[in-house]
Amino acid sequence: MAGDQYSYTNIIDSVLDGNLPFAAYPEISDVAFSYWTPEWDPEYSAFATYFLWKSDVDAEIIDVCDVGSIATTTALHILFNTDSLEDPRTKILVGMEQNSVPRYLPDNNMMPTHSSGSALFVSQANSEGALFKLEDSLFLNENKIYSSNFVLAEELQALLDKHKLGAGDCSLLLQRNTAAFKQLDYLSDKGEIPADLLRNAHYLPAHYSVNTLPKFLGEYQNNPDSFRSGIWVFIDEDAESLNTTISLLRAL
Repeated sequence: MAGDQYSYTNIIDSVLDGNLPFAAYPEISDVAFSYWTPEWDPEYSAFATYFLWKSDVDAEIIDVCDVGSIATTTALHILFNTDSLEDPRTKILVGMEQNSVPRYLPDNNMMPTHSSGSALFVSQANSEGALFKLEDSLFLNENKIYSSNFVLAEELQALLDKHKLGAGDCSLLLQRNTAAFKQLDYLSDKGEIPADLLRNAHYLPAHYSVNTLPKFLGEYQNNPDSFRSGIWVFIDEDAESLNTTISLLRAL
């Protein structure tokens, strides 16, 4: 069996060992679980209830799967668009992935390169101790992206205009190996979009993970001066499809 063979409950144990700030957020309404692939060999029948039991949290469960490597940013998009602005309670977003997944190797399917886990505490109304505010979130599915009149740069410009931002006011975070980068690079070379958009870009490693955004939030927390801008436009493109999320985040 290839891979490190960690189960989702192993990953949850590791996440919980990170001294999560449950005491600071006693009112937790939901725990969302985002993961790229179904679990290959579970130790418990349901890892979500295992998390609630181990953390002693009484909350509803939200399951976000079958959207590929953009599961975490999709979960953020769902919470951003369905959560009440008046609800002060906190939600926890748990990202999990394992690399021991049965598959036919000659197909060279895209898979997580390593097991990892993360936990984000999010709230619409309570910003005490928060690192970032999610200002906006877009989900672009393949039907829209394949339409003849779709231009990613126009979606980005509309997002910036909505929040009264210029291309030089923010850092674009994306991978160079994505269709999103190739389109923006092409339009930038033609002079059809502002050069600042890619000039201020922060290029992510060329591998896919549901925990890329949580990892970068953690790196920002440890060293905020290492990032060019406190406003991020995070473009997350699925490993196997063109489904894409765009998250606009502002440092607090």
